[in-house]
Order: sequence, then C-alpha cells, then structure tokens
Amino acid sequence: MEKFLLAADMVIPVSSEPIRNGAVVVEGGRIVDIGTSEKIEAAHPRLPEIRRPNSLILPGFVNAHTHLELSWTKGKIGGFEDFTGWLERLVTLKAGGVDQDLVEDSMRMGIRDAIESGVTTIGEISSLDFGGREILKESGMRIIAFLELFDRVSKRLSSLEFKSEDLYEERPFPHAPYSCGPELLDAVFACARENAVAAGIHLGESPDEVDFLRNLPNEFERKIFPLIKKKSFKRPGAETPMRYIDGFLRGGDIKLSAVHMVQVAAEDMEIVRSADIGVILCPRSNVLLNVGKPNLRQMLGYERVGLGTDGLSSNSDLDFFREIRFLHDIMVEQGIPQSARMAVYFATLGGARALFIEERTGSLEIGKSADIICVDHEGEVDSDPYFCIVSSNPQNLQFSMVGGNFVYRKDSCAFCEH
Repeated sequence: MEKFLLAADMVIPVSSEPIRNGAVVVEGGRIVDIGTSEKIEAAHPRLPEIRRPNSLILPGFVNAHTHLELSWTKGKIGGFEDFTGWLERLVTLKAGGVDQDLVEDSMRMGIRDAIESGVTTIGEISSLDFGGREILKESGMRIIAFLELFDRVSKRLSSLEFKSEDLYEERPFPHAPYSCGPELLDAVFACARENAVAAGIHLGESPDEVDFLRNLPNEFERKIFPLIKKKSFKRPGAETPMRYIDGFLRGGDIKLSAVHMVQVAAEDMEIVRSADIGVILCPRSNVLLNVGKPNLRQMLGYERVGLGTDGLSSNSDLDFFREIRFLHDIMVEQGIPQSARMAVYFATLGGARALFIEERTGSLEIGKSADIICVDHEGEVDSDPYFCIVSSNPQNLQFSMVGGNFVYRKDSCAFCEH
C-alpha cells in the first residue's frame, strides 16, 4: 500500500511533545506528515487508515545490543558467581561444539521474540564464521550487524567487506579491551576510518576489566586466558576502560558505540561527550552477571545513550518491554527526573543515536523511515503517555512496521477506507 494513515489516542514522536488524537501519514516507506488527526485528515482525505481505540503510536524500539547468535545457550549456563565465572562457563559450553541448525533455529526464535516486543531495529553481534546473516536480512527488521573480532582473526581484517544495504549494515566490533590486543585495536579503528564505518566494543563491563587495564592481578589472565590458550599481552596502563580506549581513538574521529559502560568514572563522561561516543546499556544482563548497575545520573543530558537486552546467554529473555521497565526502575531508584520519558527515549531515539542512525529512525519525523509501533493501553493516557509504554508488555503490541512494511500485526489491525 503506497500511502496510508495511522491514527491513535496519542502519537509520541519522542523528538517532540506527544500529540493527543494524533495521526501519521506514511508514503513510500517514509513519514510524510504528522499532527492531529483533524489536521492530517483534512490535508490527506480518503486515505486507507488504521485507527486503533485506546492506543499509542510511537517509534519502533531500538534494541541496540543483542547476541541472537547465542540464543541457543539459554538455560545452559549456570553456577557462576561473577562475570569471569560466567565467561568461563560460556567458553566451556561453546568448546563442546555448536550445532549450526540449532544456532539458526534459535536465532529465528530470537528475532520473533524481539519483533513481538516492539523492536524494529537490532544491533546484533555476529561472529565472522557465522553463515546465517541471511536470517538477519530476511527478518524485515533494521539490522546493524557488528562483526565480532578477536586477536585470532586479526589477519582477516583486511579482507573484510562492510556491506550496507537498505535495512542491513555491517560494522567492525573488536570484542573487548581484554580480548583484543593494542595492535588489533589500532588495526580495527584504522579500518573503520578507511571504510568510513562506525564501530562498536564491549567496554567498562566488569571490575576485572578495570584491574586488567590497570595492570593489576585479574581473573582474565589468571583463569580465562589459560582456558582459551591465549597469551597475555602488553598494553598501556589506564585508570579506566574509557581512558584506555580514548588512547586509540586519537581525537574522536571515529563513530564508536560502547556497550555496557557500568565501570564509568565521572571524568569518563567528559571523554564520551567530547568524542561523541554512543553508550549502550544492558542493565538486566549487568545485574545477572553481578557487575553492577550503570550510574545514570552522570549520563543525564547526553543524547547518545541507548538500551539493549544483550543475549540469552546473560539474560532471561529478549522482552524489550521488560528491559525498559527494568531501566525505568533503576532511574527511579537513582532519582532521575521524568524517568518514564527518559526510559522511552533510551529505547528509541537514544538507541538510534547510540548507533549513529538517528537520521533514519528512532523518532517520528517527516522524512524518516516509517519504523512505527502501536501499543494499546488501559486507563487515562493523557496523564503520562510515557508511563503507559513503560507499563506495557508484548500483549499490548498491536502492530509493528519497518520502512512502512508490517513485520507484526494483530488480526484486528486492518486497514479501512476513511
């Protein structure tokens, strides 16, 4: 359908104030108009429309960090007390062999679960040896595919092609400072500059990472390196992971998405702001792995902060509504003002900005892709439409679309002639 109208009790653009009795016009996969239903219907008469009672329309969620490739590990990792204990379990599990059919089937289930919780964009971490990228492309979702890099594959870096299609884009992702030596980090960031692509990295996730970068005794060198037959390597000492990585960025000319960022000092946020680094939080994963909660107060006012579920190896599910609610509760706990509004922002436009794709998605604005979801609600929406979203669950989702194409729709969500 080339041109149509979506109407709801409330339209939440995220980049601007909510619109009561709002409507959005979609044409050619993009948003071409937005405003009150009265204004939009007068300007665009007789369009096919979906008008849901007791509903809100907003941008599709951006799950900025996932490991769908590890969905097969769900329920198979246990008995750990800390991050390196979990990592030891994961390494041992993977060393026992991985059934490719199981990986691909679990990925499809993960994609389904993500879509059914309102996610339209995913930042997926994928190994270089993974052959199922077609699964991601066929999902209908917007995919940022980060190619995971370790020291052992550094020689293959020069042969990589970072493909970019309509809804699919590849980027380099050196795994973490403790798994990638200085030479690989230099090479990856040089490659990102040369190819004009953004990059990502796990950063500031655990206290052991801090000790490792301070050249102090740590569990990576004591326990994990021997397990994977990896030799330790020399690295420049740094007080924090952010300071360490800043030494490789050399002036902030690289678009970098830093994932986790739990171990962040106040002065680190000055580096983040000056280098325009994207920050992606995975709070449920962090709590499960016993590494702490992010200090959200020191991130106030910074726009490139998004939200991710991480993967099923370190989270109970991929329900993004639950992740938003968990983040919201941390915000309330830390005294963050307008917590519901901020949580929805992190889940949409903040995530798009953390992935450097805000010109395409993350908010409802004329010219942007029609990545849109509709959620029903109970009670009075006028009092706090953002809290209506925070308190929702997958059963409230009415439809999701990416680029104007439906990826999820309840049977009752059908077009009618107006």
